[in-house]
Amino acid sequence: MIRLESSYGAVVLPSYNETESISKLILELDSSLPPNWHMVIVDDSPTNETQRNVLEAFRSAKRDPSKLHILRKEEKSGRGAAVQRGIGFCMSNLNPEFIIEMDSDGSHTVESVMRLVSAPKTHEFVIGSRYLKESKIVGWPLLRRVFSILTNMMLRRAFRSPLYDWTNGLRRYSANASLIQLDHEFTNKGFICLSEQALLLREHEINPFEVPIVFIDRTHGVSTITHMEIWQSIKGILGLYRQWR
Repeated sequence: MIRLESSYGAVVLPSYNETESISKLILELDSSLPPNWHMVIVDDSPTNETQRNVLEAFRSAKRDPSKLHILRKEEKSGRGAAVQRGIGFCMSNLNPEFIIEMDSDGSHTVESVMRLVSAPKTHEFVIGSRYLKESKIVGWPLLRRVFSILTNMMLRRAFRSPLYDWTNGLRRYSANASLIQLDHEFTNKGFICLSEQALLLREHEINPFEVPIVFIDRTHGVSTITHMEIWQSIKGILGLYRQWR
């Protein structure tokens, strides 16, 4: 059983057309998170279907309704921008001790989220890592797994850092680490934005603490690697190296 320290925070879930997985995830989080934690769904979907599913899940949740929030914007801003919008809302309105960001597509389990919730308070930046000994990856195609391993290896060596997982989007930030992000204008999109975030916090002497998780290939939607994605990743890593080395 995971032992929880007394804490107060919020979970930010960026969503783009996660109409099938979002309701189940909200209810699982509702039954697992401490009752004083908030859930903030940032929905950039082009239709109202995800919003309807979210509101229906909110009605079924046992949590105080004042701790359930949906931020709606009918324009795709990208995952990184959506997360920053959610963090900004939390810092302006909720005064949390910690903020957790996670994916809404089923790749991050609630059990993994609870590992971050229960991580020692002394750590300002916690990453749910896919590449620790105790971690497990389920159902990822070989090509995507190799691509991720090579990307993280390049980042680790380029910046001479002990961090194993630079690109996973299951993370916990202290209030201080959250404010640092809000003061920064990110130059990258996609998962390279997560690497830029780690470098930004390192610049402020906030080093990551990794905890093992189970990562499941997205249960909804399709994830594929394109030549453009590979090129953008290489270009992003080179840009980070020039800026942060």
